[in-house]
Amino acid sequence: MLIRRFNAGEVRAFEVLVTKYQRRVASLINRTVRNSAVAEELTQETFLRAYRALSGFRFESAFSTWLYTIGRNIAVSYYREGQQLADNAVPLDPLADESQHWEQIARLGHAPSPEEDLANLQLLEAIEQSIAHLSPQMRASITLREMEECSYASISEQLGIPLNTVRSLIFRARATIAIDIRPLLDRASSAR
Repeated sequence: MLIRRFNAGEVRAFEVLVTKYQRRVASLINRTVRNSAVAEELTQETFLRAYRALSGFRFESAFSTWLYTIGRNIAVSYYREGQQLADNAVPLDPLADESQHWEQIARLGHAPSPEEDLANLQLLEAIEQSIAHLSPQMRASITLREMEECSYASISEQLGIPLNTVRSLIFRARATIAIDIRPLLDRASSAR
C-alpha cells in the first residue's frame, strides 16, 4: 500500500517505509560490516537506491525482501571495493563507535582475521544465493522469520497461509540452505 502511494506521488509514504525498516536494514548491514558508522552510511545508500528504484518495484516479492537484498548487495560491494567507504566514514560519536568496536572484539575473544572476514562474506553470499533460489513463498517465509524476526503466527497472517504451512516452508527452507552451504562449510573446516 505504501509503495503504491509513493508511486502515486505521495513522498511521505517513503518516509514511513524508512521509519519502519531503517533499524532492520542497519542491523543486517552492521552484522556484515561490523562497523556502525559504515553501516549507517551503507543504510543511507540502501534507502537512496530503493528510493530511485521504487517505481520499478514489481511486487513479485515482499518489499522487505527486496530492500534487504539491496542492503546485502551494497554491503557485499563494500567488501569487493576494498572497503573504500571506511576511509571516508565519519562516525557521529567517535568514542561510542570505538567503544562498540572494542566491546565487539571482547565478545568475540579476538579480532577476526581477513581470512575469517572473507569466509564469513562467502558464507553470507552462499546463503543469499540459496535463498534466491527458493520458491517465492518459501523465500518470503524464511526472510520474515530470520530477517524480520516475525513469529510463525505473524508470518501466517502476513502471507495468508495456514500456520502449519509456514512451519513446513521454514523447515524446508532451512534444510535447503543447509544442504546448499554444506560444501562451503566442509571446505572451511578442512582448511583448519
